[in-house]
Amino acid sequence: MRLPHALLLAALLTIGVDIGLGNAMAATPSEAMQAEAEGKFDTAFRIWNELADAGDDRAAISGGLLAYQGRGRAPNYEDAYTMFLKAFPKSGDAWNNIGVMFREGQGVPKNRKVAYLMFLAVHMNGIGGEATVMRANRNLRREQAELSAEEKQLALCYTGAYLTAYIRSRGKLEGIPEALSPSPERKRIRDLGWFMKGELEPFDCPTP
Repeated sequence: MRLPHALLLAALLTIGVDIGLGNAMAATPSEAMQAEAEGKFDTAFRIWNELADAGDDRAAISGGLLAYQGRGRAPNYEDAYTMFLKAFPKSGDAWNNIGVMFREGQGVPKNRKVAYLMFLAVHMNGIGGEATVMRANRNLRREQAELSAEEKQLALCYTGAYLTAYIRSRGKLEGIPEALSPSPERKRIRDLGWFMKGELEPFDCPTP
C-alpha cells in the first residue's frame, strides 16, 4: 500500500533522511571538523554555531576560534565574541579568549583592567583544564607586569556582578549602575577571599 504524500514525508523526516526540505539528523562535532579539514569554513562555522546553541560549550569555543582566526576569510571579531559568550561563564577558555579580546581591543573597547580580571578569575578558581589554566597564568603575568598598581587595584574594586554585566554588554556598559555596585550581597572582587592577608596594598576604592 502506498502512503499518502504527507505521511511519506513525515516518515522520511522521522528517520532522518534528507530530501531537501529538512534534515532531522543533528549535526555533530566530527562533521564540523571534517568541513574545516576540507576548507568549508562557512559550513563548519554554521555547524559549530548550531551545536553551541544546543548547549555545547566546546563547539562555541571552536566556532569562536574559527571566526577569530579568520581561516578561509577575514577575522570576524564580532562573530568570535558572540560564540565565546555562548560558553561564558562556564568555560575557562571563554574567560581567557574574551580577556584577550579586551586586552587587544578586538571587536570590543580595549580594557586592560577587565582583561586582568578575566585571567585572574581563571587562575584563582581553576576554571577549565590544566592547559587552560596555564594559558590564563601566562596572560595574567603579562597584565601584572604591564598594568600599574593603581589600575590593578581599581579593577579589584569592581564587583563580580559588574564584571559579568560588562562582559555581556560587550564593553558597552557605561558607569557602574547601583544594582551592580558593592553591597552586603555583592562583594568587591578584592573581598572574595582570593588573596592572603597582606597580599593587597592598602587602597581606598572610589565611591560608586
